[in-house]
Amino acid sequence: MKEAEDRFKNGHQNLNEFVGMEPSKKRKRRTSFTPQALEILNTHFERNTHPSGAEITTLAHQLGYEREVIRIWFCNKRQALKNTVRMMSKGSSPM
Repeated sequence: MKEAEDRFKNGHQNLNEFVGMEPSKKRKRRTSFTPQALEILNTHFERNTHPSGAEITTLAHQLGYEREVIRIWFCNKRQALKNTVRMMSKGSSPM
């Protein structure tokens, strides 16, 4: 507590500085995929839901997106599929 009081007296009035945390980094803008890129990604996903690192890198170069963006797209697509399957199975089971 003494350290916090000293920091406050020295002009560190920002709460993040007060507790010793770094301010949060700005989020990256949401990526917009072209319809052509989505077609290629969806086709690839139908064949393989878990592409290797090399496949992700190849797709990223082919489509002109960062590797991490493509990796996250596959993660999100798998999660969406999982959620869809869960919702469909929940809807068909009697309660």
